[in-house]
Amino acid sequence: MIPDIVNLIAVLLTILVLSRVAGDNPLFRVAQYLFVGTSLGLAFVVAYHQVLRPAALALATGSTAALWLYAVPLALGLLLLPRVIGGQGLSWLANIPLALIFGVGAALAVVGAISGTLVPQIGDTARPLSGAPAEIAGALVLIIGTIITLASFYYTAPPEGRSGRLIATVAAIGHWLIIVAFGFFFAGSLQSYLSALVERLSFVITTVRGLFGA
Repeated sequence: MIPDIVNLIAVLLTILVLSRVAGDNPLFRVAQYLFVGTSLGLAFVVAYHQVLRPAALALATGSTAALWLYAVPLALGLLLLPRVIGGQGLSWLANIPLALIFGVGAALAVVGAISGTLVPQIGDTARPLSGAPAEIAGALVLIIGTIITLASFYYTAPPEGRSGRLIATVAAIGHWLIIVAFGFFFAGSLQSYLSALVERLSFVITTVRGLFGA
């Protein structure tokens, strides 16, 4: 009985979300508010049980490790409160934790881009041309495509002259390669959305048939 009620609620919420196809309407807003409210409630419960409560218990023990592990982040979090309560005189204190957040975030983004994208790209581009003919052809396409794509971001060559015209031609080809790559990314995203839509519609049809014995 309970699984049937849960599935029925899931079907109703799915229909409410899909009603957005007909435009913004109260039904979709109900589903949107339920999703936001449930997400905030879950986030608060998780933060309380996994962050706030363990930190308070650890600080109550008074150990040095707990003080460094929890007291410092807690102090940085308290520095954000002047921005929330509207204390303009002390709002500058929030710049300290915000600077740390943005600095660490920027460092992680740069390191992730270098180690996850740039270094593997350089390694694949610089690999030796050996192996089967298909592997050699793939390596050549990768090398030529990388050079042409990078040439599309070269803006310091003068437009006049043979070298400038050559770079402009290569840059035009690189722009088309970038457009094709974005097309592949968009197609992959669209395929993911369609897969999710098909799964939801299949769930709705299967559930309705099971509930009404069709």
